[in-house]
Amino acid sequence: MKPMKFLAVCLSLLALPLASVAAENDEGAGPITYSKHVASILNQKCVRCHRPGQGTPMTLGSYEEVRPWARSIARLVKEGTMPPWHAVASIGPITNDRSLEEKQVATIVRWVEQGSLEGDAADLPQSPTFSDSEWVLGEPDFVVTLPEVFVPGGGPDQFENLSGKVMLPEDRWIGAVEILPGNKKVVHHVIAFQIKGFNVDPEQGWLGAWAAGSEPMTFPPGTARVMTKGANLVGDMHYHPAETDETDITRIGFHFLDDAEVDKELANIWVMNTGFEIPPGAPDHEVRASYRFAQSGKLFGFAPHMHYRGKDFTFTATYPDGSEDVLLRVENYDFNWQTMYTLDQPIEVPEGTLIECVAHFDNSADNVLNPDPTKTLHFGDESYDEMMIGFMDFVVDDGVRMETTDQTKARYLKRMIEEHPNEVYVFADSKGAPTSLHLPPQGEGLLYLRVNRNLTPCRIFDIEWEGSSFSASVDVPGFKVLDLEGTADARSFSAKLRTGEDSALDFEGSPAAVWRAEKEAGNSSSGL
Repeated sequence: MKPMKFLAVCLSLLALPLASVAAENDEGAGPITYSKHVASILNQKCVRCHRPGQGTPMTLGSYEEVRPWARSIARLVKEGTMPPWHAVASIGPITNDRSLEEKQVATIVRWVEQGSLEGDAADLPQSPTFSDSEWVLGEPDFVVTLPEVFVPGGGPDQFENLSGKVMLPEDRWIGAVEILPGNKKVVHHVIAFQIKGFNVDPEQGWLGAWAAGSEPMTFPPGTARVMTKGANLVGDMHYHPAETDETDITRIGFHFLDDAEVDKELANIWVMNTGFEIPPGAPDHEVRASYRFAQSGKLFGFAPHMHYRGKDFTFTATYPDGSEDVLLRVENYDFNWQTMYTLDQPIEVPEGTLIECVAHFDNSADNVLNPDPTKTLHFGDESYDEMMIGFMDFVVDDGVRMETTDQTKARYLKRMIEEHPNEVYVFADSKGAPTSLHLPPQGEGLLYLRVNRNLTPCRIFDIEWEGSSFSASVDVPGFKVLDLEGTADARSFSAKLRTGEDSALDFEGSPAAVWRAEKEAGNSSSGL
């Protein structure tokens, strides 16, 4: 929640009566006091953000600071507005869980009902300590300084994509990322991406994020991200103006690791849909995306990403045996809080596991954050457009790093040819991306397509042949069933995959045996 919005909500609630909440005082029959019961809860869940220099509208480190806000705090924790936490289900405990337990909520509410008593100072818990050093993790090995930004006082929220120069001469392992805003009065959140040229690399893009109260991102022992040779950085900045004009210069620090310190690359996978269209006024528009794991490994965490119209986001895993797990469900999504939900223990994902992400968007006038409910929304970089991305942190079981897409294609093709030697075709799609297809005379086949930059196996069914001509249906996970038609003989293959009324992907290639012969002769045009 934006600081000024939080302050306005707090002030508006001061006059409202508190509903009674039944709770037992485990400390005995005496009254609940700040010193004995409430301070420890606030220290654990609230003070990291609500302390000097963090940009929040009040500090909550002492009774004198807390008492004027007592009734507002009770109301907001009862409603679940504070502390900000949007996950309602997960596959396991989340290490960075900011939510309060029901007992903690009941304690705060009863404390206020009983008069917000201070209690005996001797009962106060030890106050939390925070590093006063500029860099919490110490001086980084490499610092990227983003351009200075002017934030006019009292204006609208400001969004900037700021470029920072890195250009390392070789790949480097990153063990930790610390983002240091220059002016926390106006910096609301920062997302750091690695880029090559003008495009974010979806397999290595996300490097880290910062919001009020965030810890530096230290990756699990033995794992690291890779900053690739020649890559640069973009800081996706959200500024919330103060009453006065301000400036900000944000810095991003990287802590490098040597090869001997790293067992696995902590890859960041993007499950995304870039082809959606959200109609004007739609109150609950659904968008889906999927990703199938080509290698077995472990998942460490998840981060849903949408903009102002985002409502909820769910990650669901379907395993090769058909069983399912909801990995994470976020409700009441808030663009102002960019949270990476990190599992206390990683989960195993076998090869072939399908991750389905389902998001809902509110593009109606009832959404008070909606900049323009009359606008048709598509995927776009600007905050007033929309995005649908599910980030996942993943390490492979075998080897150090995930396969490249070309390596996966080659492995899939080899497996497909071994299993169906006379029913496989190799081709390049309309964008020059080589892939493979199993098209049997009857039964079901398989087509590998790049869907939103992910190599996706798509089921082929209802196959009908008439001589060398065929037609079939293709199930593209997360999207829809498409029509496929074409011709295939002993020398060539040609097909059209209809993606819309006036759009299609054209495929041209050859049977696997012909392709292999051409490849051995050095004449293959498929690129594999």
